[in-house]
Amino acid sequence: MHARPPFVGRDAELVELDRALRASTCVGVVVTGAGGIGRSRLVEEFLAGLTGEGAPGGSARAARADRARHVVRVRATRASTSVALSALTPLLPGGARPETPGAFFALVREHLAARRAVGERRTVVAVDDVHLLDATSSALLALLLAEEVAFVLATLPDGVDWPDPLRAWWRRGAVRHLPLLALDPERARALLAAALDAPIASLAARALWTAGHGNPLHMREALRAAIADDRIGPAHGVWCLKRSLADTLDGVSFDARIDRLPPDRRALLELLALCGPIGLRDVPAETTPEVLADLEERRLLDLRRHDRRERLALAQPAHGPVLRAGVGRLRARALLLGQVARVRAHGAHRVGDHLDLARWELAATGTADPELLLRGAEEALGRGDVDTMCRLARAALRHGPNARAGVLLGEALGQRGAFAEGITVLEEAFAAAGRAEVHSVALTLAVQHFYGPGDLPRALAVLREAERLAGPSPVVSAWTSIILGATGRVEQARAALAAVALAEDRATPELVLYLQARLRVELASSRPLDAIRTARTAHAAHRELTDRTEVFYPARSAYLLAWALLEAGPLDDAERVLAENLDELLRAPVPALVVWFGWVHGRIALERGRVRQAASLFAEARAQAHVQGHGFAEHRALAGLVLAHAYAGHVGPEAARLADTVAAADPALCGWDTLRAHAWVLRCRGHADEAHALLRDAAGTARLRGDSTGARVLEHDLVRWGDRAAARRLAALTDEAQGTHAAARTAHARAVADADPVALDAASDAWAALGATLLAAECLAEAARLRRAAHGPNREAAARRAHARALLLTTRCEGAATPGLVSLSAAGALSAREHQIALMAADGYTSREIAGHCGLSIRTVDNTLGRAYRKTGVRDRHGLRSILATTTEAPDERAAG
Repeated sequence: MHARPPFVGRDAELVELDRALRASTCVGVVVTGAGGIGRSRLVEEFLAGLTGEGAPGGSARAARADRARHVVRVRATRASTSVALSALTPLLPGGARPETPGAFFALVREHLAARRAVGERRTVVAVDDVHLLDATSSALLALLLAEEVAFVLATLPDGVDWPDPLRAWWRRGAVRHLPLLALDPERARALLAAALDAPIASLAARALWTAGHGNPLHMREALRAAIADDRIGPAHGVWCLKRSLADTLDGVSFDARIDRLPPDRRALLELLALCGPIGLRDVPAETTPEVLADLEERRLLDLRRHDRRERLALAQPAHGPVLRAGVGRLRARALLLGQVARVRAHGAHRVGDHLDLARWELAATGTADPELLLRGAEEALGRGDVDTMCRLARAALRHGPNARAGVLLGEALGQRGAFAEGITVLEEAFAAAGRAEVHSVALTLAVQHFYGPGDLPRALAVLREAERLAGPSPVVSAWTSIILGATGRVEQARAALAAVALAEDRATPELVLYLQARLRVELASSRPLDAIRTARTAHAAHRELTDRTEVFYPARSAYLLAWALLEAGPLDDAERVLAENLDELLRAPVPALVVWFGWVHGRIALERGRVRQAASLFAEARAQAHVQGHGFAEHRALAGLVLAHAYAGHVGPEAARLADTVAAADPALCGWDTLRAHAWVLRCRGHADEAHALLRDAAGTARLRGDSTGARVLEHDLVRWGDRAAARRLAALTDEAQGTHAAARTAHARAVADADPVALDAASDAWAALGATLLAAECLAEAARLRRAAHGPNREAAARRAHARALLLTTRCEGAATPGLVSLSAAGALSAREHQIALMAADGYTSREIAGHCGLSIRTVDNTLGRAYRKTGVRDRHGLRSILATTTEAPDERAAG
């Protein structure tokens, strides 16, 4: 970690300060915020931009770098409060030592007024902890504000009264208030990555954001503690969460407010730290409404509504470990059992009561009734709380063999990456299971064998043994199909489902698993629209279930829906489903599913042509899968990472690991996506013939196994590499495929097969409409090449238009360097100035308006437009508009220049 914390995530606040300083009616800003939130650091960075100190660090500072100002820094302290005006001595001109407050006032006024008189802008007076100024100093600030010779930038902790002069000016609207809030998860992740100087996985970033409640200082301390305790560490260059951070911060006091609380208020917070959240009616009888209101006003307690219940919780989760650390063992036992008694007195029949009672009794006494522990573990599963499910199921097994407990513990251990222990637990449960329990245990055991160590034969053997012991079952058929489909054996997967017939009018675990298996077959069969309908039905049914022992997490259906949307073509819809469900998933993380969400997101980014984003997503998914021991998921992410690098024309060290898998021909890992990535590596290394042959063979194998989607993807790669025979095969194949994605592949293939530049233009438009920018650029590059090769009077202008559009599209492809872009020449690219002026002209600005906006002469604007016309092959602004409309993302960007 850096010795000095990085400054990240406050660009919007810097802009607000800049606007206030430039506003003639504004005389100052007061920055408020909690301790550790970064008030002083924000002001420091802003002042550094004003004075030109240090290297520019961001767009906001760069925008101010050319207008240095006179800045005076004032640091108020408790010691300076007792000596009038001592804090403001930096305002005096050099060497001055006034003897009276009046002389002090006069010298400062004259000094600052003289600067204004010679044309200097207002002096910026930065006062840190302005509430600590003595009354005389506050009066001087008020005078400077009144005479408009200084701009005051003050910091103030939350909960502290404003000095009267600043409050008076704020009421008049002349002083602005800038409350500095906690960082949101996205900006917090950027800050943590900057602190580590390396990428950080979403799971780790969310855990630290929760622990520090978005406070930069608190998150940094949480990060230090987590690293020291080996709960967070690097894997394949990405920092990942290894274990829960629940107790990482014991003894680290983030908030002095807790130490100053009266006993009755602290007692309630201690109860919430041990038991929370708790129902509003379950608080101790001695807790008065005044206590609750006071803690809420202090922002130490939250009242939340969930499942039609009002529940109390700590407002800042980071306080939990601190409070728990201060509670003795006997007092903790008394608090926990007291809460158990209150909930039981109300009947213990509400949703979540069994979970609460089980965890409280276990924490208080080290044991509980086994049936209560099991019901609690099942409710934890319903909430996606893997750690609690693991703890309660393990405690239930201490009372003796129990198949339900074995299934829950085995699943939880698998999610944590402890596959060896999980498989042992499940094998024991399988051996001891009664006929009614065999199928449930077998499903989880087979999944652990396949997704952990990647033992495909053992996974299938367990499922066959379950059917021998307890007869056929829809859930066994469904998981057999899922595992076969995951290894590319689509015909066998389809056959495994052939005998299953379930009504879809009632949500059952059997229905959810069957639908999840069926949609995978539909995806592999080029039927993504059917898969979308199936995925939506599965997701809705999954959420209705209360018993999820066999189907586990609804987020699994959500990521499958996103996958189906990706294959159908609406990339925006696929990304939206991921975003909506990932935020919910990260609040109660299921590590394996977070990995698969990242994998699908990486595929979407790659389809869009965002190769750096795709590489980052695949790298994170691979690292998190490695930490969790999910070998199958790790390999799929590795294949995606290698492919993303190859799209950028780069072969990294990861390619060697992938090559080893190809050489070993592992049936569980060597699917068409692995072979595809390896073929792109071969192509990058100049082995074009070998790469083409590998893709052709892999496509043929995929067709034989019934995986028409895989075959089409591989054939389409050959089309992108200029293989006209593959284009003819794909054009014939894709007629029965569903979705706009398949239609775009068809159009692309036919255009290449016919060497038709006009059809390639249309194919480019189809890809661009889907958001597949890289593929749209490749089509235009090929269209430009064909037009140049054909010659003719109008061909050269059309070639320049296609070439220019392709170059503009590649600016959004993050350095992509695929074979389809090789024919593009940077010589035809618009310069930054030409691009800016062309965009404004296309938006309808006149040459005079563009000249005024850019600070240029009208002649320079017209000459620049002429060069843009020649490079793009158009004759006028209308022609520019037709080109730029399909290659520019947003009007705001066009106007920005």
